[in-house]
Amino acid sequence: MHPALKTLLRAHVADAPLYVSAAMAADKDDDLVFLNANENPYELPGLAGLNRYPQPQPPKLLRALAELYGVAPEHVMAARGGDEVIQALTRLLCEPHKDAIVQHSPTFGMYAVDAGLMPARVVDVPLINTGTTFTLDEEALIAAGQSQGAKIVYICSPNNPTGTSFPHDQIRRIARALEGHALLVVDEAYAEFSVQGSLAPHLAEHPNMAILRTLSKAYSLTAARVGALLCADADFIALFQAKGLDAYPLPRPSIEAAMAVLSTDVQKVAWENIRTILAERDRFLAAIRALPAVRTIYESDANFLLVEIARANAFWQHCFGQDIVLRDLSEKPGLAGTLRISIGTPAEMARVEELLAAWEPT
Repeated sequence: MHPALKTLLRAHVADAPLYVSAAMAADKDDDLVFLNANENPYELPGLAGLNRYPQPQPPKLLRALAELYGVAPEHVMAARGGDEVIQALTRLLCEPHKDAIVQHSPTFGMYAVDAGLMPARVVDVPLINTGTTFTLDEEALIAAGQSQGAKIVYICSPNNPTGTSFPHDQIRRIARALEGHALLVVDEAYAEFSVQGSLAPHLAEHPNMAILRTLSKAYSLTAARVGALLCADADFIALFQAKGLDAYPLPRPSIEAAMAVLSTDVQKVAWENIRTILAERDRFLAAIRALPAVRTIYESDANFLLVEIARANAFWQHCFGQDIVLRDLSEKPGLAGTLRISIGTPAEMARVEELLAAWEPT
């Protein structure tokens, strides 16, 4: 394992006992008789295969994810969504009551939630609001990652909830500055919607960088909970698989669903849907831009818009009364008066547009 990663692990992790699950003992693709896992040998009607434990890291799924993300299979790990990866990273790297994570706010809430449960300190570096978009405070992020006892620095790009993509060159500069200090985790949950794409082609150049990906957003697989961690260090991936995850992180139906969406035919449909969503985002943005109730629409490189609206909380309640649920972010630091609006179907967006057009600014 690269020293830039090995020195970040909690001291006890290397010597912690490893649980060897029954599914690790044999390749379940083989025609074998399994009497090693106390499984029920009888399938129930309509539930074929669910009486057997799934493989912890199915090779066919790793190969499919590796091809999708442009890395080798040994550089990818599958997990129960990105949330499980975030939780496990905190557990493997952060010493309770001692270490810290660094995040930029506003951003995805689970980084701070999992740190708080450890507990690890949360060092917050606010984004810079330019009036139409948000930018990273690069120097402050680097300083925090180098001097605050940080083990993990998170950059979410495109960022949830602002929709902002941060320049790849800037993220790579931050990674280089943090080498030997912290792991830079780039959360690319919305990368398929971004004009920038992924940093995965540059992973080999940054031993202290890891990338979070998910099938939830672009591939319509939110309910199945399938995410991935990418890292150029195969030893780190192997340790993470063995000691960071549960014995059986992915249920068999989730594995099967992931394999289905990663097939060539379904991927074509998924990318058609992505193009449709982006076109509808741009149409909706243009349609509401000049409405009296709309104060600011922040630039978005994702499948949602952050919109500052007059009497935002009241508008959220009004929409809820019309069976439309938006995300009210008004209480978040730096996001007063804003709502996050996910891009739905044209018919759904037309309803929101109508409500916004009729909304009185005062």
